[in-house]
Amino acid sequence: MFSKKIILVITALILSMVLASCGSDENSDTREAVKVNVKKVESREVSDVFEFSGNIEGVQRVKLSTKLMGTIVSFPYEAGAKIKKGDLLVKINSSDILAKKRQVMANISQAETALKNMEINFNRVKNLYEKKSATKKEMEDIQMAYDMAKAQADAAREMKKEVEDVLSYANIKAPFDGYIVNKFFQEGDIAAPGHPIAIVENFSGFKVKTYVSAGDINRFERGEIVTVRLDELNGKMLEGKVVEINPGAHPASRQYAIQVLIDAANQNLDGVKSGMYAKVVLENSKRNMITVDEENLITRGQLKGVYTVSTNNEAMLRWLRIGKNFKGKMEVLSGLSDGDMIIIDKDIVTEGQKVEVI
Repeated sequence: MFSKKIILVITALILSMVLASCGSDENSDTREAVKVNVKKVESREVSDVFEFSGNIEGVQRVKLSTKLMGTIVSFPYEAGAKIKKGDLLVKINSSDILAKKRQVMANISQAETALKNMEINFNRVKNLYEKKSATKKEMEDIQMAYDMAKAQADAAREMKKEVEDVLSYANIKAPFDGYIVNKFFQEGDIAAPGHPIAIVENFSGFKVKTYVSAGDINRFERGEIVTVRLDELNGKMLEGKVVEINPGAHPASRQYAIQVLIDAANQNLDGVKSGMYAKVVLENSKRNMITVDEENLITRGQLKGVYTVSTNNEAMLRWLRIGKNFKGKMEVLSGLSDGDMIIIDKDIVTEGQKVEVI
């Protein structure tokens, strides 16, 4: 008797579930369709866009250094200071080199005096030899002595040039109009060969240095016009010209250096500063692709998709594989085909909901 009651209860539960399910289906079928705006998917021709990261520098950038080791006795400029071409920026104690120059000048005077006396003797013996009053050996000996004196005088004068070249590094002048952007030494520090004292830049124009892989180096051509984007200036776009393509890769990074010149002519460089992060944007060959507006995408975690209209006029969520971003147009690698209808009003529909295309 008890078991029969249990069977009756279970049967009643099953019947109630079936009836509830039927009622749900009936309600689903009778839901009113939502009116939506749609956009037809069509493949279109798009230029392939490649972006390469780089840094902004002044159009001229020079590291100031010296071949002379000595104490810096004067460096009155600080980082950020404006300079003019020819300004004396750094003065290094050169007392040792000046003493060497005085010695060299004394050697030159002595060598030139010896050469002058030797020239007199050479001409005297030469006249005697021509009159057959001097032997051939005497002529050869005086010729050798004269040549040696001349060589010694030339060597002394060459030494003067070398000393003056080194001495020129005791007074470092500005190579162009610009600014001191880095200062590595102060007055009283010991300057040494191979160690930059400061960096100066000319900001009348700018350049971008970027490094690319072997697979990208041949995308560039010297002289071509490219776009430089500065995200730190709200995506400011500038025109640049490829002026240098290094055909040899860096041995460690295996990257190739590309230099892009940003000319100040006919474009506004306000706000552009050395050291800013930049993107070199290169547009190459065109190809057909399907794109969707970034604003129409549905994002859930790492997944991106769109609502489309199914053959039953229902909203159907499709997950997509997304490629590059072409200024707000997202490349669709898979998930959509030509002719599909994307629901633009993505926020008013749900999966499986009946829709009516406006």
